[in-house]
Amino acid sequence: MRDYPTLTKLRAGETVEVEGIPVQMVDGDVELGDTYVAERNTGPHLLTAKVINKKDRWIVPEEPAYFYDIPECVRVEARL
Repeated sequence: MRDYPTLTKLRAGETVEVEGIPVQMVDGDVELGDTYVAERNTGPHLLTAKVINKKDRWIVPEEPAYFYDIPECVRVEARL
């Protein structure tokens, strides 16, 4: 898997601003309804999990965005 700068910072415990919202990683896997940051070739996106396919390892967001592979996603919460 490629190294993505935003995900690396989140996994290191840093607070990162995504789409204007400061977020921090929450331990555990992304579950239905969770907020997560996904990053691939278009930069980081703040999304909400609608469907999770654990067998094929991808997440469908509620928002109009890619289906991201689970390793490209980090569960987060807002730090307002």
